Amino acid sequence: MADVWQPLRLKGFQVDPGKGLPFLSAGQVFESQPRVRKWLAAAMVPRSETRYLQPDWIMMSCSGEVGRVTAVYDEHLNKVITHDLLRIVPRDPADYGWLYAYMKTPTFFAIARSSQYGHMIKHLEPDHVLRMPVAMPDVEIRSRIGRDAEHALRMRRSARKLQAQADEIYAATINPSGVPVDDSVSSTVRASSLVAGRRRLEGQFHRADVLKVEELVRAASKTVQPLYEVVKSVTMSNRFKRYFGDNGTTYRSASELFDVNPAVTKRIHAGLLENADTYMLRPGEMIMARSGQTYGLLGRTMVLNENHEGSFGSEDLIRIVPDESKARTGYLHTVLNHVQYGRPRVVRFASGTSVPHLDPPDIREVLIPRFDSAREDEIADLSEEATRLAAEADRLETAAVKAADDAIAALTGRHGSLHLVGNDK
Repeated sequence: MADVWQPLRLKGFQVDPGKGLPFLSAGQVFESQPRVRKWLAAAMVPRSETRYLQPDWIMMSCSGEVGRVTAVYDEHLNKVITHDLLRIVPRDPADYGWLYAYMKTPTFFAIARSSQYGHMIKHLEPDHVLRMPVAMPDVEIRSRIGRDAEHALRMRRSARKLQAQADEIYAATINPSGVPVDDSVSSTVRASSLVAGRRRLEGQFHRADVLKVEELVRAASKTVQPLYEVVKSVTMSNRFKRYFGDNGTTYRSASELFDVNPAVTKRIHAGLLENADTYMLRPGEMIMARSGQTYGLLGRTMVLNENHEGSFGSEDLIRIVPDESKARTGYLHTVLNHVQYGRPRVVRFASGTSVPHLDPPDIREVLIPRFDSAREDEIADLSEEATRLAAEADRLETAAVKAADDAIAALTGRHGSLHLVGNDK
């Protein structure tokens, strides 16, 4: 039903941003907002034409946590993609939706995990996947499930385009003339700036590009307000000892929350923890990744939706409760998360060496530019519609995957759905 292949192993040579071929790793491909972090020297990428993706392919992880599946989105196109993902190309386009939904089911995931080999780092080869069975219920069932799965993917693509429009409007508002941002490795600052503030001796706080962005933000806006003035709270929960079990509450790590509609892999016994309610995820609130690499998830934000309600969130999140009477949630999300004019102003507060961290007292001080209500509403409308549409896409995809698993159960005579928790099958 499909061709499965993998490009040759790639040993890339990294160059300065924008001066080579944009590259995405396996983990980035699964993110809901993949962003290029590395550029590779073009002359050192053999057979570069085999490194690019097509929109009608399916991608599957083949090392580490094998068996994860994702579609190809616009953010993946025209970029060098790691060899650590198998390319699955349906031979008949009509089978795409069913194959995608089927390969997202716990049943197929169990098949993939049972085929892996290796000790510390698990692996799958194309030949392993080619031999995996594809369940084939009645054509009407496959067509219905496939249509729902493809509709969910179209909705998700539309949501990403809406947020991209919001980002473009914000960028044009901050820097209408397109003034280049200084990216030199050194900067000159006043000595007085080194004797005030919690991060006064952190070199990253005084980076030339961040200082330029701060200058643009102040010049373009009517006024600026620290984040704490336009939200109800910015907090972080304490660390806790985890008690996992099959019958517990859905648990979401920070990295999972920023992936595309991840499957439930862990459940936690929330009743065994003190103040468990403070860790629950609530629709309408914002979360920010508070640890990780400065080029990775650190400092990214997302708006929680009704799909997250009832889930238990990691303590590795900064919780931001918006105040709609002061600033709309979609506007704040765009301001804080913008790749050029937002997130660098957040990440500058990071401290630490091997794993940098952010702290609520610093995030409360991030300056929010204020414009006329029409402009802020225009940005917020697009961002909030993107959040709504993405949430609806996740629900439709989840329903399609469940329907596929139920169809497999009916076809094979298995009673009930197959659930996976961690490495248990």
